[in-house]
Amino acid sequence: MKYHHGNLKENLIEQASIACEEFGWENISLRNLAKQLEVSQTAPYRHFETKEDLLAEVAAKGFRMMNDDMNKASNFLENGLAYCDFALKYQNTYDLMFGSYLGSFTQYPILMDASLTVFISLEKNLKDHFINSGHDDVSQEIIDEKAISVWAFMHGIAGILRKTESASIDDLSNENPIKIMINLSTNNWDEYIEKSINNILSI
Repeated sequence: MKYHHGNLKENLIEQASIACEEFGWENISLRNLAKQLEVSQTAPYRHFETKEDLLAEVAAKGFRMMNDDMNKASNFLENGLAYCDFALKYQNTYDLMFGSYLGSFTQYPILMDASLTVFISLEKNLKDHFINSGHDDVSQEIIDEKAISVWAFMHGIAGILRKTESASIDDLSNENPIKIMINLSTNNWDEYIEKSINNILSI
């Protein structure tokens, strides 16, 4: 059994991130990660005092990945779509990022910084959108409010979309919101998102 690993902290975060998606963050243990990486059972504790400290790093990595995906978008609509794509592709990581398990982000500075980076990027992209639309005099207060509203909207949409993945449309009434979402995502999804975001951004 090895007692030293050159990049153990980074390897633990990477392995935990993979395990989070494969098995769920609830099933991650420092003991199992140590075994997989062929280090002593005590080695991970040199970098993380608790499992929660490691999971905070996994969640922070998730926010950085989300930020990278959103920043690849060429316009503000694509920002929103990138958010939903991430939520659907990395569902367990997304749940860890936004769930209640880790409690307040203030307990984990790296997690607070990573999540704040996403919001700052969202605000910057929103400001660029307003400037490109001929509204270069929008106040920071309005940008803050609109950014929160867009984030809340996309978060809600992502949650509903995840429900549609396991729903059978044949068993739902026409008035059921899940069926409505399934129809939208199949037919006019981009158009619906664009219309909804434009409604939020109207000034």
